[in-house]
Amino acid sequence: MKLAVIGAGNMGGAIATAVIQAELVLPKNLLLIEPDERKRENLGNQLSCASSNQFDDLSENFDLILLAIKPQISGEVLTNLRFHLHPHQLLLSILAGTSMESLQQLSGHTKVVRIMPNTPAQLAQGMSVFHAAKEVNSTEKTLVKQLLDSCGKCFEVQSETMIDAATAISGSGPAYLFYLGEQMVMAAIELGFSESEASQIVQQTIFGSAQLWLHSGESPGTLRQRVTSPGGTTAAAIEKFNDLKLSLGIQQGIHQAFLRAVELSKT
Repeated sequence: MKLAVIGAGNMGGAIATAVIQAELVLPKNLLLIEPDERKRENLGNQLSCASSNQFDDLSENFDLILLAIKPQISGEVLTNLRFHLHPHQLLLSILAGTSMESLQQLSGHTKVVRIMPNTPAQLAQGMSVFHAAKEVNSTEKTLVKQLLDSCGKCFEVQSETMIDAATAISGSGPAYLFYLGEQMVMAAIELGFSESEASQIVQQTIFGSAQLWLHSGESPGTLRQRVTSPGGTTAAAIEKFNDLKLSLGIQQGIHQAFLRAVELSKT
C-alpha cells in the first residue's frame, strides 16, 4: 500500500504513525504533505519518510490520498487536487461536516471515502467509521479497512448520515469521557486526594471499567447494576444523577452534536 497524507497535524500524524508501526505501509511508500516546515520535518524524520510542502504530480504513485487538514482550508486544497488526482486513486477525507457531494464537486474526483476517526488513533486504539462513494469497489474498500484497522477498529456504514452520527458518538466521544474524568478528578481533590493521586485513581478506574466492559460481553446497564447495591454508596450517586436528569442531558448533548454535524455538512 502506498499512502500520501495531506496534513501532518494530530490526526494525520496519528494515522501515518499507525500504518508505519503496523508495517502496513513502508516508510518509502509514505508521503507527508504539510506546508508547516516544523511539523513536516519533525514527522518526516520520525517516520523516515518523504515529505513535501505541496501536492504535486509525484503523488501519482500513491494508491490512497488521505485528506487530514483544517476545514477552513479544505476548499482551496480540494480545488488544487483537481489538477493532480488520477482515476485509480482513492481520496480519503477525515473532514467532519464536509459532505461526499462537496468533496467530489470540489476535487473533481469520484472515488471518495469519508472517514470519522477519533484521537485514540494516536495509540492505535481509535474507533473509525467510513462511508464510500458508489464508485469505490470492494477491493478498494478492503484497502481502506486495512488502513483504519491499523489505527484501532473500524466498520463501514451504508449511509452518509451515519458519518454524522459517528461524529457525535465516537468522533466527539473522547471529549465526553475526558469531561467525566475532569469532574471525577475535581471531586476526588475536594475529598482530600492530591492532584496526582486523583488523576491516578480516576484514570485507572476509567481504563479498568472500559476493559471490563470490553471483555465481559455484557451491556453497560447490566454491569452498572452489579455495582449498584440497593441503599449503598453507588445507589446514592446514581439517585442524585437521576434527580439532576444527567442521563437526559448526556443524550440531548450527543443529539445536539449530531445536528451540528448535519448542519455543517449542508453548509
